[in-house]
Amino acid sequence: MPSGSPTAYAARKTDDEWNFGVSKVSPIDDPLDKRLEGLERRLVLNRKRQEIMGHLRNLMALVDTDQIEAARREYADRIQRASADSRYKYRDVAYYTLQKLLLAYKLGLNRGVPHSVLDIGTGAGHFPFVCRYFGHHVVGIDIRNSFYDRIAGSLGVDRTHVAVEPGKLLPYLGGPFDLITACAITFSEIRTSNRRKSRIYWSLAEWQFLLDDLMAHQLRYPGRLYLTLNKQWHGRFFGFDLLSFDRQLLTMAARNGAIVHRSKGTIDLSLASRRPLSLQPSG
Repeated sequence: MPSGSPTAYAARKTDDEWNFGVSKVSPIDDPLDKRLEGLERRLVLNRKRQEIMGHLRNLMALVDTDQIEAARREYADRIQRASADSRYKYRDVAYYTLQKLLLAYKLGLNRGVPHSVLDIGTGAGHFPFVCRYFGHHVVGIDIRNSFYDRIAGSLGVDRTHVAVEPGKLLPYLGGPFDLITACAITFSEIRTSNRRKSRIYWSLAEWQFLLDDLMAHQLRYPGRLYLTLNKQWHGRFFGFDLLSFDRQLLTMAARNGAIVHRSKGTIDLSLASRRPLSLQPSG
């Protein structure tokens, strides 16, 4: 079976999948009702299963399925050739909306007063879709990508085309924001001409520049930053390629008061007021 076929499943889980433990259960191009039935079975151990599925069904009722089908037809050849872990997996709006519902619950966005949210690296807009459903104002930014735009359009989400680049301030995005999220981060990998053999990732100084920018120009206080990292290649170790989260970044974030989950690569930093954030090693 080709790796890009609808029933194929990527061996490397995304960070969200590691967090939420929800596996794919049926062909991703099944009708939404069938996908919802399969996903509901996977929530059997979740105590809020019925509540979450109720929200998911409400959200799926808002999806423009004609746009989804049109995108599938338009990109059919690329989908067939692509790996199962490519960008085209995000056409599975039921599955990825469920993941973002679970993230919203984790962050307490399913209750309380409306917040303003900035979602960095928003992809196809599943998280803004969920945030708006719960009554929040959300801005999702990412690089230009016509496929993501098509899927986001089916969700009624407008993507703001802004690239996150090392050493470059973000523009005014309509903030300040109560919550800034960036999940399954890929912008910290610097593209090279030979990506298979040479991967370059942001330094701590480049991370500090971005976080300082967010705290100075985008975050409202008290405010919260929530990041989930992707694993990075760190060369060979005893003949094997080593894939792990950025340990230095996680360590420095923890030293600055963040709640860090090292095995899942998450950084959760709540700030009562603006203060200098040092990510440089001490000593």
